[in-house]
Amino acid sequence: MQPVSRWAEITRWLETEGRLDVVDVAARLGVAQETIRRDLRSLEEQGQLHRVHGGAVPLAIHALPQGSVAPAEPAGSDDLELLEALWAWLPRDGTVLLGAGRLTTDLARVIVGDLPPSKGLTIVTNSLDAAIVLSRAATVSVYNIGGTVNAATRAQEGDWALQDLNRLHTDVSIVCPAGISVAGGLSQPTPAAAAVSESEVRCGRKVIALVDSSALGSSAFVQFAALDQIDQIAVTGFPDTSLVQPFVDRGVRVFQTPAMS
Repeated sequence: MQPVSRWAEITRWLETEGRLDVVDVAARLGVAQETIRRDLRSLEEQGQLHRVHGGAVPLAIHALPQGSVAPAEPAGSDDLELLEALWAWLPRDGTVLLGAGRLTTDLARVIVGDLPPSKGLTIVTNSLDAAIVLSRAATVSVYNIGGTVNAATRAQEGDWALQDLNRLHTDVSIVCPAGISVAGGLSQPTPAAAAVSESEVRCGRKVIALVDSSALGSSAFVQFAALDQIDQIAVTGFPDTSLVQPFVDRGVRVFQTPAMS
């Protein structure tokens, strides 16, 4: 079944059932769960649905009154374990950039739950969701990049965002590519998202790609960095060894659940 046909079935089921589960949809369509996760990501980027842990809900269900803040969707236990390990590794002094994505927002929640005891860390992000979460971090200086807000991802993009990013130099930049492969590098689904991610990579002294296992070995529409421009990959879930090994063979460190080294 072609992606467009799968997307049509997914949106039809979502309209009638109100919520979809990745495992159930994969079984119904006879494809891998990773394929359905990629489909849901694509449909969310098109503004067709909202992804939640383990599946998706219609946008109408997730919509909130004007001025409300979206409730936290808890990270899965596997994601949480890796994100806690990543936060334990990150510096408590200096500057860290968080790109936009579900995983960086979950990382922001981890940070707020385990704040540095004293001030010294500055976090900058182009994610409205991450910035709202981090606004509760009393011992962390938080800067939010300006720019046009993407209605589907709530990321700030465009010329204003690029102007701000091009002035920055960070100790660590954490980006969330939609796809990452040895041949295709790191990629995003739109030119605007790719331009921001490219600037985020450029300003980081060390660059970490934080990805869901479903992104490994795949490529989105626009490449924004080659593999040799990043230092490490932090991947959630339990991807097959065949997906991880090509990156290891290229000399890229891959952090996985349950431990990082």
